[in-house]
Amino acid sequence: MTRRLTAYIARRASRRERTGRFGASVYLHLAALVAVAAALLAGCSGPGVFTGEIRENKHPTLELTNGPLEGDTTLYTVHFFWLGKDEDGSIDHYEFCMVEGDPTGFDPADTVGAWGRTVLTDSVFTVSADDYDRNVEINSSLYSKFKKMHTFFIRAVDDRGAVSEIAYRSFTAFTLAPHIIINYPYTTNPERGAQKLSVISTFKWYGKDPIDAPWNYQEVDSVRYLYTFYYSGVIDALNKYPGNFEDMWSDWIWYHAEGDSGKQTTLGDDEFLVTNTSYILAVQAKDEAGAVSSIFNKRTNVRHFMAMQPTGPVLRINEPFLGTFAFLGVNFRPEQVDVPPGFEMNWTWTGDASSYGGVVQSFKYGWDIADLNEPTEWNVFPSPYVTSAGPKTFYSGVHTLYVESADNLGTKTLGTIEVTVIPIVMARDLLWVDDFPSLDFAQQIYAFPTESEHDEFWKDICMKVRGFDPAGDIYDVEDNDYYVPPMDLIFKYKNIIWSFSTAIDPLAGSVWNRVVYYTPPGSAGMLNLNFLTYYLAFGGHLWTVGEGQRSGGLAACLYSNLFPLYIRCEFWGSSPNCNSTTGENTMAYRDFCASALDKAEGLFPKTYLGARKLDYDAMRHAWLDDSDPVIAGIEGLPHRLELWERVTRPGMFFDPWVRGFHYVEYYDPEYYMHYLGKVSQSCFHPMYRATTMNSYSVVYNSTVAFWYTKYAEVQASQPGCIAAPSVHLGFPLWFFDRAQADSLATAVFNVWQLPLVQHETFSD
Repeated sequence: MTRRLTAYIARRASRRERTGRFGASVYLHLAALVAVAAALLAGCSGPGVFTGEIRENKHPTLELTNGPLEGDTTLYTVHFFWLGKDEDGSIDHYEFCMVEGDPTGFDPADTVGAWGRTVLTDSVFTVSADDYDRNVEINSSLYSKFKKMHTFFIRAVDDRGAVSEIAYRSFTAFTLAPHIIINYPYTTNPERGAQKLSVISTFKWYGKDPIDAPWNYQEVDSVRYLYTFYYSGVIDALNKYPGNFEDMWSDWIWYHAEGDSGKQTTLGDDEFLVTNTSYILAVQAKDEAGAVSSIFNKRTNVRHFMAMQPTGPVLRINEPFLGTFAFLGVNFRPEQVDVPPGFEMNWTWTGDASSYGGVVQSFKYGWDIADLNEPTEWNVFPSPYVTSAGPKTFYSGVHTLYVESADNLGTKTLGTIEVTVIPIVMARDLLWVDDFPSLDFAQQIYAFPTESEHDEFWKDICMKVRGFDPAGDIYDVEDNDYYVPPMDLIFKYKNIIWSFSTAIDPLAGSVWNRVVYYTPPGSAGMLNLNFLTYYLAFGGHLWTVGEGQRSGGLAACLYSNLFPLYIRCEFWGSSPNCNSTTGENTMAYRDFCASALDKAEGLFPKTYLGARKLDYDAMRHAWLDDSDPVIAGIEGLPHRLELWERVTRPGMFFDPWVRGFHYVEYYDPEYYMHYLGKVSQSCFHPMYRATTMNSYSVVYNSTVAFWYTKYAEVQASQPGCIAAPSVHLGFPLWFFDRAQADSLATAVFNVWQLPLVQHETFSD
């Protein structure tokens, strides 16, 4: 510690003129101590003190053993080493001095009172380098170089006060000047014209101090700033004739001064900025060696701006499931959103006044305010910490959220969100959501239905229900530009059939994937409001049916497309050890009650669970499993679901001698559930199981269609509504035998107690 303290005193002494941190009294005191020491030594040299003859004391010697070479150019932090010898005694201490200039270029009087004292044999000195040298180009950028010559003196004093000859070393210290980057208010192109800012504007910056190279830097020591009217050539003048601007600069401010005053300033609070007038703000930095920024440009430390009357902060109000809405000013234009009854909203907001140099100082909010000028009608008083409204739930009506943001000028922005709770009407019996887009092409091998064929198939099924109107009870996603069905349309129906495809291209595929995909809170991207969950929870009945290969079917809920997977714990594709249970909040697990998914066609990384081949895993037909009491209680279900003879003829795509049916998804396959030691949820009721192309397939007899009873006891309060389960088919029904499909539809409609009519379901 003594060594570090001595070096510190030496460094502080060597900077006395530049920093002014040591007063004259300190050095006078040091000189007095040296004088007292000399007197003491002299007092001990008289006769009678020693026994015998007193020999003449030899002067000690001293050598500078390491440090900058004579005349060398080095960094402004230098390390000197020395070593003294005394033939007839010992070295008591060393005296040193650091002065500006070379031995013939300084006034010896400068050393009076400047000598330090130490018992160490080395020390680190930080010297000044504050004389401008020139600009140097490094990596195509200009940096200012500063330098200054210094001379270091050192002498040894022995135990009897004799002093060695003075050793010295002259060197030139250099450094690169520090620089400042103004980064607030943000602008994409600071060199393009004047940035329009408020008449009271806050500017923020950060500094870098390159020591010997741009990539070797530290923080700056202090900063100062100036502002002045802008005119053509003012920045050039600041670079060429900096002395002309000296009176405009503020005092030097320590970079880490209290209140971040070394890293920001506000113009217009103590100054008067004229509206519609252009100014520049320049910020200069100084490092510990005394070098200062000497290059000024708009890209870094100069900001050209025009003082304007502010328009108000940009207010962004966000709800994770409903999106983000931006507001500016107080035009009272509300943003309108629809939510299902019971939906918990969590509104948060941010304000940004950086575009005009303002600072947001407060927020306040309120629900359903009648008089915005009445403070008691707002939920809170203005505060910079009010950035959320807390959870809010409504079950009916139209409600309005008001959020106000105010800046440091008192300029305000008002955000208005009008929330409409979609009423549960359920007046209509049946809606078909046609989410299986196709094209009308020349049908040849029946690998895929044409648009007309698919539409005709499902219209025939829906027409079994009395009062079904194809003109109003069908929502075709293709005809509606692939928009998700409106929530208010969904809640008008007691029962919904949703047929979907696998494709997720928003211009050519199913919107099913967008509705049911689950984004966990905290993940990147907007969360998804899956209104079908609320539809089921309020007593609606849902028949979902469609392609299940690849990422389709219930797998559309998930992030992972690696199979088999346990939904609750393998949402991300991780191992099923339940370190993460994200999947339990998906519609597939929570509402449909499915626990595991598998595919006939998919990615199968878990080969240790059994070989996977499409020739084995594809389905030949499905058979009814009525061992479950729920299934046994449903009358009219066909005992088998076989592929339509038209798609299995020789030469057709699904000719069983060529391939099995692979547009299918499997649920809770026994081989994987047994491997995990899991059982199905009690609300999951297998209805049809697959006979695969090969009985050795691991998915042989796995479920491909099921009923789920999570909301089977919920009865909507509207007239004609009943409590009933919902049904899901993991394959497109269009490919199957028409009579069997008709029987299946009749059985579903009977469970839902829909009024049926005598109708020739299929014309062929």
